[in-house]
Amino acid sequence: MQVATTVSNTLFDPARHEGLNGPLWDEAAARAAVQRMVQDALQDFSPQGLWRAHALDDPATPDTRYSMLYFGAGGIIWALRHLSRQGFVEPAELARFDATVPTLVQRNREVGETHLAGTQSLFMGDSGLLLLQWQAAPSQAVADQLFDVVQGNLHHPAREMLWGSPGTLVAAIHMAEATGEPRWAELFARGVNILWDEMVFDAELGAWLWWQDLYGKVVCYIGAGHGFAGNLYPVMRGAALLPPAVVQGFADRALQTVQALAMRQDGCTNWPPSHPQSANGKMLVQDCHGAPGIVCRLAGAPRTPAWDALLLDAGQTTWRAGPLAKGSGLCHGTAGNGYALLKLWQRSGDALWLARARAFAMHAATQVDAQREASGHARHSLWTGDIGVALFIASCLQQDSRLPMLDVF
Repeated sequence: MQVATTVSNTLFDPARHEGLNGPLWDEAAARAAVQRMVQDALQDFSPQGLWRAHALDDPATPDTRYSMLYFGAGGIIWALRHLSRQGFVEPAELARFDATVPTLVQRNREVGETHLAGTQSLFMGDSGLLLLQWQAAPSQAVADQLFDVVQGNLHHPAREMLWGSPGTLVAAIHMAEATGEPRWAELFARGVNILWDEMVFDAELGAWLWWQDLYGKVVCYIGAGHGFAGNLYPVMRGAALLPPAVVQGFADRALQTVQALAMRQDGCTNWPPSHPQSANGKMLVQDCHGAPGIVCRLAGAPRTPAWDALLLDAGQTTWRAGPLAKGSGLCHGTAGNGYALLKLWQRSGDALWLARARAFAMHAATQVDAQREASGHARHSLWTGDIGVALFIASCLQQDSRLPMLDVF
């Protein structure tokens, strides 16, 4: 299966991508790839040292050990627990993490990464690790602590998914669904109302946007990682917890914005990473910025011709650009782009998108093998490393388009 390359670099930079070179989809080979990645994670774990940070994740020192969900021990443990529910990890293997999970919040703070924008973050900080701790061993004390963390993050100035309230509101959604307690739905609805009030209309662009105070700069991002699509995601994901009029209001503004900012060519659509005033003009095609993330976060949008056309054309961009040369992972790698193809299969019912996702899965597996051989060890990380790829391959096997940690926890 070959990726078309007729779209010029107006929508993407061909140098950031590579042609498909993985084997044809084979269920047995896919399962074997997942098992290799699982075994690497299990055998490299140490209760004292957790997992070694990979050089590509820019550790402060070679012996750094991260604890967060994004690229630390919390995310790897969550992934192994999820893969166990899918039959890829023996439940008895999870017992080795029982004593570790309650220590991760403090360990994460000691590493110091959370000082960048506070400690509440779902991806980087307390809320994600507390959600994992509650899932592993539910307790009222942990639930109450998590509630306070989410509530304390409602007005975070970042106004984006990784650090801001859109991420921590996802934790509230998961707790509302798991417990049925009204306080979580009420907290979520309160946060959504704040997001609505913080949105501003840019008359020149004809778009509704959020401006973020991020890493010491005021910026306005469009995509899933730090921007507009990521902020819309909890509304789409938690729509059942909100009044229909609220969801429709967000959907209307979302459609207006993605149409206004879309760049189109030859049946393909992509979006710039940021507002023109934010001075980041590189056209990216990855989960955190660009078409794949738009698809993955807004795949729950209403089934209308306008939405269908936008998302399908974004999928065409993802497919034609091809796998990412940067790596195999979820955030800015081949597996993350592959989830966009899975989302379009689920949304459209067209089996072509499932076949395309599976082609990306086989390619990502070869990237993992090549990186392991080059560095001499696995890359242990949920959002940037091997276990995230294992989740994507498993999703292709299970025909399950749910995004790890976001759609399902």
